[in-house]
Amino acid sequence: MVTVRCQSWRNNMVTSVSFYHEGKKLEGLCDGTELSLSPLQQHHRGNYHCERRVSKGVSKWSVSKTVTVTVHRIPLSGVSLSVQPPGGQVTLGDSLVLSCEVAIGTCPLSFSWHREGSGAVLGTGPHLELHHAGDNDSGHYQCWVSDGDSVAKSDPLNVTVLVPVANATITPGPLAHQVRAGDNVTLRCSVQVGSAPVTFTWLHNGQDVGQGPLLELRDISMGHSGTYQCMATNQLGQDGHHVFQALSPELALEVTPGSPWVTGGVTQGHQGVPVS
Repeated sequence: MVTVRCQSWRNNMVTSVSFYHEGKKLEGLCDGTELSLSPLQQHHRGNYHCERRVSKGVSKWSVSKTVTVTVHRIPLSGVSLSVQPPGGQVTLGDSLVLSCEVAIGTCPLSFSWHREGSGAVLGTGPHLELHHAGDNDSGHYQCWVSDGDSVAKSDPLNVTVLVPVANATITPGPLAHQVRAGDNVTLRCSVQVGSAPVTFTWLHNGQDVGQGPLLELRDISMGHSGTYQCMATNQLGQDGHHVFQALSPELALEVTPGSPWVTGGVTQGHQGVPVS
């Protein structure tokens, strides 16, 4: 902060003061006989003088000498990033806000946003908002700050766009199409998209019969007949409160004495549906 004072002339009483910057009168910036430049910025530099009305018997105006205010630039340092939601994780389609802060530097400052691998400038303000985040928004982000003479960069901050599970499918194992009573069948569940960790639940005629990507049916019998489905689930977000599920098409398993077989894909399930 710099304070410019308009002092009295000899023993005269100052009754009114006006301050000027580069010859232009400053309105509403002074307090009595003082002009406070706070916080000090580059545009405050230059020549100042004051005009004062003094009274010693006869009231008249007096012009002060000129004083020069010089503002030296402070080297930029302490550029840092913060992110909301915390952790830099955002669910596909949601929004995320990056904020750039400077610990030390001389205004005015300019900002630019960059993502590793992209040559385009993503934004030019102290905040960058990713609306409806997509797959291609994942990556390392940096904020570059310039004071006109130099540029300082923040450390990279990693943003991860989390993808809900979708398109769950069941793949019969090598023996799934032609099995004999007493043989084994292995069913495998997979999803086309979905951020880890993904959990799998197996349903036989709507009832929970197993967990994990594989369901191994040992010693096939008539009791194994019916429909099988796989339900894939992932919990997204920093606190994991967003839960998404994808239900595979049904796979019908028919076991007959002496001639068991497997047919697949008779009913399509709902995919990628958030449940909370």
